[in-house]
Amino acid sequence: MKKVFILFFVFTQIGILSAQNCTLYYPEETGTKLKYTTYDAKDRITASSTQVIKDIYENEGVLSILIETQSFDKKGKDLGTNEYNVICENGVFKVDMKSYMDAATMAAYEDNEIEISGNNLEIPANLNVGDELPSGRLNISIYSNGTRIMGMSTALTERKVEAKEEVTTEAGTFDCYKISYTMTVSTMFSVRVEAIDWISEGVGNVKSETYSRGKLMGYTVLTGIE
Repeated sequence: MKKVFILFFVFTQIGILSAQNCTLYYPEETGTKLKYTTYDAKDRITASSTQVIKDIYENEGVLSILIETQSFDKKGKDLGTNEYNVICENGVFKVDMKSYMDAATMAAYEDNEIEISGNNLEIPANLNVGDELPSGRLNISIYSNGTRIMGMSTALTERKVEAKEEVTTEAGTFDCYKISYTMTVSTMFSVRVEAIDWISEGVGNVKSETYSRGKLMGYTVLTGIE
């Protein structure tokens, strides 16, 4: 009986995923853990993180994948966790911009009222080299006793599919789309950088690089899948 239930659950999930007509850039199995390591321009480790697929569910025709990210400093100290969703809706894969929230910064304000707004980062099905993708934005306001004490925003603009490339890391070799974009982070002042992500179907982000005026600042790579 248990085997019958497991098979029913598996085929139900496959049916849900197929019915949405999306290309999913995250694992499709609950419990999957992705491990990432971040380096500076001189290849020194500066941080690490994990992403765990916590749940996959459907609500009113929208497929959602709940992801928990845990961040660590270069010595392995836990900096906090962050949860967000990626969804498939009307054939478009959408990433909650909360994925760009810094866990350590948010942990410092956990006793405050936090207001979050913005839009999802979209990746349409059937990507092609040369495609220009919609921008994404995240706005965060922090309040203390009803008074706004801080505002932060992250904007991803000028997103473009540059190429299809094969990328090899410690986790394996993956067929990826190379997507370039500009990221602007604003608090009391603004910092603007150029970035490139390599994303793979069924996996997600395999590699990312960040540049300032054409000079490499650092990079993150997928170093394990469990």
